[in-house]
Amino acid sequence: MIQLSPYGQRVVLRINLIGMWIAVLVSVRNFTICYSQYRKTKGKIHLINMAQVTVLFVHRLLYGIIPLFEIHTCAYFPLLVS
Repeated sequence: MIQLSPYGQRVVLRINLIGMWIAVLVSVRNFTICYSQYRKTKGKIHLINMAQVTVLFVHRLLYGIIPLFEIHTCAYFPLLVS
């Protein structure tokens, strides 16, 4: 098993944080695209896509960004442990 130095651990955490923020930005972008397509066509598939993007956004926020900031006093912290 590889042992990282404290500096290496910080670098890996920063890369993970940047990756999660990019994923969140892509989710927001996809939601806006789905919403604009829904306004144009009123198709139900776009509502389903918006719901899927919203679920992915919440998942990335709960399991990706918040644990990186080590917020353990949140009301939904038991969700992260389970």
